[in-house]
Amino acid sequence: MAAAAELKLLEKSLGLSKGNKYSAQGERQIPVLQTNNGPSLTGLTTIATHLVKQANKEHLLGSTAEEKAMVQQWLEYRVTRVDGHSNKENTHALLKVDLTVQEKEKYLNVSRWFCHIQHYPGIRQHLSSVVFIKNRLYSSSH
Repeated sequence: MAAAAELKLLEKSLGLSKGNKYSAQGERQIPVLQTNNGPSLTGLTTIATHLVKQANKEHLLGSTAEEKAMVQQWLEYRVTRVDGHSNKENTHALLKVDLTVQEKEKYLNVSRWFCHIQHYPGIRQHLSSVVFIKNRLYSSSH
């Protein structure tokens, strides 16, 4: 189950101890977290939010109402749009992984967000930082 692997990576990046047990439910393989001291949690967004709160890193979920809504929007996009694609090529096309410089300029706010996120402690781990272009190369008329 791909979602379980993603949740385990999230646990690792948050510095949580390993040991959570995940399973999948239904035809769409919705992730389920088996908790030790309460009911099971179902759904990628629900479990991810729980793990962030468990790690005492609520700032990753946003501090203002607008920031919280934007985080929820990205998580919902991940679940509703990305999970529906059956293979890596379709997912890359959806996420527009291989963009030209001109195409990247259309998504400056997304680039700024990723640039900001990569500087949170523990996110990059051992990887070097990604350089993002901060100014436009072309006028907006292109």
